[in-house]
Amino acid sequence: VWTKRTQTFPSVIMFNAFITAGLLLAFTGLTVAYPYQKRYESMEATVDCHNYPAPMSYHVHVTYMLTNKNQITETSALRDEAQAHFAPFLGPEPVCQGTKEDPSGRYDNGRICMIYDHNITNQTLGPFAVGEWSMFVPVHYLGAVVPWFVNHRANFTLLVHPNTGCENEDHSIWAQWSGPAWNMDMSIFTPWTQTESFGKSVGTPENPSCLKKGGVCAFGDPKAPGYGPQVLCCAGSACNCDSNSSECYCQ
Repeated sequence: VWTKRTQTFPSVIMFNAFITAGLLLAFTGLTVAYPYQKRYESMEATVDCHNYPAPMSYHVHVTYMLTNKNQITETSALRDEAQAHFAPFLGPEPVCQGTKEDPSGRYDNGRICMIYDHNITNQTLGPFAVGEWSMFVPVHYLGAVVPWFVNHRANFTLLVHPNTGCENEDHSIWAQWSGPAWNMDMSIFTPWTQTESFGKSVGTPENPSCLKKGGVCAFGDPKAPGYGPQVLCCAGSACNCDSNSSECYCQ
């Protein structure tokens, strides 16, 4: 019994190394480092991550393969569809405007909005190793938003997570997936440590827990079975639905 041995020439080794390095560089070019972490190191924590802090808001992420042109096209269309569907909730300015503390618009927006913080066709943001786009969802919109995304995500995976200020736990043990879960690069976060929304809390203008008077609390076909309130109105008001109107308002 004998085994034929093959020789790997130096030129082949160099070629394989070149290809591997090129692929790594290409993938690295798709990833954008997660911003704003360093400036939080000197800030005093206002949230105890060990004590199950209340969510101030939520993020709904749609994830996809950034190397697949068809998925990029389809997920871009899904974002447009979501923005059109939730237009009554989003209002005339659907995109998160951001704040001085967080120009990206990911946190403390005070209203439901679409997060446009990077180019979804050729970039992604940590901790995601794949493409993603997202929506900022105040707590009182969660029940109206998540079921729609679960039903319309198609072949994409949905990640829903709270924003408590503890980003490591928000994106891991407190996160919920609809569809196959992706591996995440959690090394960019610090476990059990507040890294976002310092001095913020739920029930404030930046992170409301109910909808003020005049806000759209439901929309759809007024003749459809079960048509009625979708979002919680603040104390002293109720979601009023006119049988002839496609929108309901807190009054």
